[in-house]
Amino acid sequence: MTVQFDLKINVGEKPYIKEFKAHSIILSARSDYFKAALSSRWARKEEGFIIFDKPNISPPVFEIIINYIYTGTFSNNDEVSLLDIFIAADEIGLFEISQQVEKRLLETESAWKFPKDFITICKYYTFTNLLETALKFKRKEALGYFRQGKFLKGMEFYEKILKTCPSAEVQESLSSWDFSRYNCGSVEINEISKALCKNTTLTSLNLSNIQFGTINVNFISSFFKQSGVNALADALCKNFALTTLNLSSNKLGSEEGKTVADVLCKNTTLKDLNLSYNNLGSEGGKALADSLCKNSTLKDLSLTCNNLGSEGGKAIADALCKNSTLIFLNLRHNDLGYEGGKALADALCNNSTLNILNLENNKLSSGGKAIADALCKNTTLSSLNLNINWMGSEGGKALAGALCKNPTLKVLNLNSNSIEGKALADSLCKNSTLTSLDLRENKLGSDEAKALAGALCKNSTLEDLNLRYNKLGSKGGKTLADALCKNFTLSSLNLYDNNLGSEGGKALACVLCKNTTLTILNLSSNKLGSEGGKALADALYKNFTLTSLNLYDNDLGSEGGKALAGAFCKNSTLTSLNLSSNKLGFEGGKAIADALCTNTTLRYLNLYYNFLELGSKEIEALSDALSDALCWNSTLTFLNLAYNKIGSEGGKSLAHALYKNSTLTSLNLDGNHIMSEGGEALAYALYKNSTLTSLNLGGNQIMSEGGKALANALCKNSTLTTLNLHSNWIGLKGGKALADALCKNSTLTLLNLQRNRLGSEGGKALVGALCKNSTLTSLDIRFNNIDFKLKSIIKIDQ
Repeated sequence: MTVQFDLKINVGEKPYIKEFKAHSIILSARSDYFKAALSSRWARKEEGFIIFDKPNISPPVFEIIINYIYTGTFSNNDEVSLLDIFIAADEIGLFEISQQVEKRLLETESAWKFPKDFITICKYYTFTNLLETALKFKRKEALGYFRQGKFLKGMEFYEKILKTCPSAEVQESLSSWDFSRYNCGSVEINEISKALCKNTTLTSLNLSNIQFGTINVNFISSFFKQSGVNALADALCKNFALTTLNLSSNKLGSEEGKTVADVLCKNTTLKDLNLSYNNLGSEGGKALADSLCKNSTLKDLSLTCNNLGSEGGKAIADALCKNSTLIFLNLRHNDLGYEGGKALADALCNNSTLNILNLENNKLSSGGKAIADALCKNTTLSSLNLNINWMGSEGGKALAGALCKNPTLKVLNLNSNSIEGKALADSLCKNSTLTSLDLRENKLGSDEAKALAGALCKNSTLEDLNLRYNKLGSKGGKTLADALCKNFTLSSLNLYDNNLGSEGGKALACVLCKNTTLTILNLSSNKLGSEGGKALADALYKNFTLTSLNLYDNDLGSEGGKALAGAFCKNSTLTSLNLSSNKLGFEGGKAIADALCTNTTLRYLNLYYNFLELGSKEIEALSDALSDALCWNSTLTFLNLAYNKIGSEGGKSLAHALYKNSTLTSLNLDGNHIMSEGGEALAYALYKNSTLTSLNLGGNQIMSEGGKALANALCKNSTLTTLNLHSNWIGLKGGKALADALCKNSTLTLLNLQRNRLGSEGGKALVGALCKNSTLTSLDIRFNNIDFKLKSIIKIDQ
């Protein structure tokens, strides 16, 4: 018996409307969307037919949808957009189709119909994965223009995308260009400058470490460098869109620094400028200081490592007395000396806008005391970095006095200053604004730890305290532990390398049973031993706030490892755990692997250098346990197993896990003697794995066979972005295979082929590959006996 059609569906918009006849009972049975839309409550009837209008789907797309509903078969012709099918299937609730189509769109660029599909997906930007994928493919296209030096065309391409996409996040992403470490010559710089003259959308440009052509100091290279800077300077005077510019690590020198300073006098949009590592010298510093007196838009200025000296420092200080817009200033490592420090102190008494100041490593000495005195008067600075300035006990006392009076400072870094800890501790009892204090490498000792502990019992604002390398000893550790029972604000504590011993570890473990605010604890290199490790493990059963625990280099042994494994079977808050260099052995390692099968919170796990003395059977069993763990675990994203000698069998076990694991994004297997068999197995895993983005297989002797297998995998894998194959002896054949892979791969951005015996022939193959590849941004081919210099716009370490 034939059931008559009872439904007419008008699909599309005028003039392209097509009528489809269907059975309401079939559509309702296959789709909840139709079940609701065709119900008696909503349906409209005419002449015995249910009439349903669907203007937002095109007739060709609907024909594919209706065919699937009736036959269960999905077929598409090249003329119909897969994206349109996905959107229609998602709306109607045909998730079998939508999931199938989405997978193709996420993995294959040819599945898209650009530019039409890009315009469409921008309207449906709630489909985040698809929008990001479309952007990835479009960026790749733009990068192709950049790699050819066609910056103007690339910019025009981006501007079209920006006009299409309504998403604020996407617009911000696309309005930033990063050419850092590109090998830009004068031609490329001139092209970038031309693009900037016409630009109306680009807001952020990173030209860090591009060298402005060759860097040899001779007349020709100096000319090209100066002409490149001049071209860029001219463009910046005409550009009214750029707000952020990074020119760090370009060896500009004082003359080029003056040119940039002139730009600041004319430019009215730049807000953030990074000129670090450019050897500007005192003259370049003075020129920039003059420009700060005139410029009224710059807010952030970074001048790290520019050899400004006391004269440059004083000039900058004078400018700060007049400038009223700068809020961030980085003068780290500039040899400012006492005179420069004193001048900056005077400036801080007058300046009312500077918020963050970095004066690290400037030999301020007693100039630091002047800075401290200025803090008693300054009411705007919130962050001050005085690391490595030889301030001594007198400088520390002066700063302590300032903390009792200053009402705004929140972050203070005093690393390596041999300061007086007791005075600072006393000031913390009175200060009510400081939230972060760095006292690394100040040789405080147990007595000063006692004073700091007393301060922590009274202070109610400090959240981050760094006491790394201070010889606190077990006595100091116990004192601090007692204080943490009473403190209710500290969330991060760094006690790296303080010789706390097992007793200090036990005391801190007791604290974790009671403390409810600490979230980050670093106890690296403290000789905790197995007893300290077991005590901390017991604490993790009761603690519900700690999210990050670093126990690197504590000789925990297998007993400590087993105890911690038991703890994180139950603990539900820890997300990051570092157990590297702890001699966990087979039993400790296996216990941790077993625990990973049940733990549902850990994201980061570092097991570097833990299983060196194991026999082949133990290694195989441990590798199998880790493999099983990765098959079961669904939260771990980072795993470091470097230098554990897991061998080829271990490599094969982990490869098997990668077939099933769908969460791990970073895996480090450096120095594990995986050999060619293990390398081939891991290569095959990359065919199926779709989540891993970073893989380190350095120092594994995978040889040419492993190299070729990985090359084949790169032709099909579409997720890996970073691959480290240093010291693997892949040779010429492996190198050529990888070069061929680079011609096809469209996701890899960083490749390390250092120490692989590629030879000049392998180098030539890579030259050809770089002409075709449009995504790689960094290639390391050092120590490969290549007798010529590779030339490319991307960064090549050779």
